[in-house]
Amino acid sequence: MIRARDGRILFLIKALVALLFLSKISLGSFLLPVPYSFSFLIFQQGMHPFVNVFLCFLLGLPLGLMWLKVRDRHHLSGFYKLFVFALILTMTVQTLLQISFVNTEESPVMQVGALAVSLFMVVIYGMIIPSLWDVKDFMYFVQRWSGVLVLISLVLWLVAGGAVFKGGRFVGVFKHIPHMVTCATVAFVFSLGTLLEDRKMKHKVFSALVLAGSFFAIILTGTRSSAGAAVLAFIVTMVLHKTETNEGRIFKFASLSILLTFALFFGTQVYDFARGVATGQSSLGTREAQDGIASRWEEVERGSQIFLQQPWLGHGLLSKFASGNEVDVSNYNAMKDPHNIFVSAGVIGGWPLIVLAGISLILMLVGSFKALVSFDISKRQVAIYLLSHIPILVIYHIHLSLGGMADRLYWMVFGFIAASVSRTGK
Repeated sequence: MIRARDGRILFLIKALVALLFLSKISLGSFLLPVPYSFSFLIFQQGMHPFVNVFLCFLLGLPLGLMWLKVRDRHHLSGFYKLFVFALILTMTVQTLLQISFVNTEESPVMQVGALAVSLFMVVIYGMIIPSLWDVKDFMYFVQRWSGVLVLISLVLWLVAGGAVFKGGRFVGVFKHIPHMVTCATVAFVFSLGTLLEDRKMKHKVFSALVLAGSFFAIILTGTRSSAGAAVLAFIVTMVLHKTETNEGRIFKFASLSILLTFALFFGTQVYDFARGVATGQSSLGTREAQDGIASRWEEVERGSQIFLQQPWLGHGLLSKFASGNEVDVSNYNAMKDPHNIFVSAGVIGGWPLIVLAGISLILMLVGSFKALVSFDISKRQVAIYLLSHIPILVIYHIHLSLGGMADRLYWMVFGFIAASVSRTGK
């Protein structure tokens, strides 16, 4: 029998989580002479998606085999395991039907391969890793990786600003803006936890530096939803944190006092600015002003038109990568990837997946609220991350990963929440 803290298991887990970040780094940000793409090795001056998926299988398969031999693993909520089983069954049936009746001219091998990759990611990141890893180790590991990458991005912004902007928006060391946003937001929320958990001053200084740097990076990206999530996470963390020392009480009192004083004197101006950002009258960071409400509704309308073409079966996981009969990562089309969890679910898997998307939101709300009452700072901070991101999950697409960064991170968070609320514990 293998124990959960076996060195081989921990190595594979950490390698898989590190891959989450490494797969989205662009070497072009470091001003290195790297080609934009090369065969199946390099894509967008970084790791090719095929290499990313290959490494996930290379590391994930032995981890899965060892997981079968572990008996002292964390138990996950029965509702969560039932949901994952229903998701696997639904996606399998829908994909087989799509091969027969919808995507008849596309390669069945590619469609089955996409299904296998997506479900493999869900099982590895959403079930196996959370059942083998301690949530505190997860929070610290992710905070350090994301924090270091955020700080490197800010240093590059100071010394080579043009290399870390794409389309006028801050992307840091990453290929695209969503990767920078995901990295900065998780660094901010988890740094709140490590700052409160750490006892050594040098660790607190690092957490405080990452906290400030990541929030500044979020502002540089001009992403309104992530800025709102960060502010919400800060408020909830300060309210729920139970202080046992005089230093902790002073920190909490000072933080809330500053926040209340700021709200008292500048609350009206902040509200007007936030309303202007949402309606496109003002801009955040370097991003051009955009009516967020109108743009989201356009996403819903456009996605609904695609959904209504195949409301019961959907178009499959590869629909956003298809151009004619050809499916390729370079053919990604944002117009076929509607940013709304229900519409996105409908486009991929029809009404059955829409129902599962609704159930998932209910489970997320219940799970995050249950985990919030935990006295364990790590569990509570992971719950705060999920709770602050539920609005983002609603307005963006459904996260069935083909190797995405946010997808894998979210599934780990789902799994750790499921482990936190499980009554049986370990």
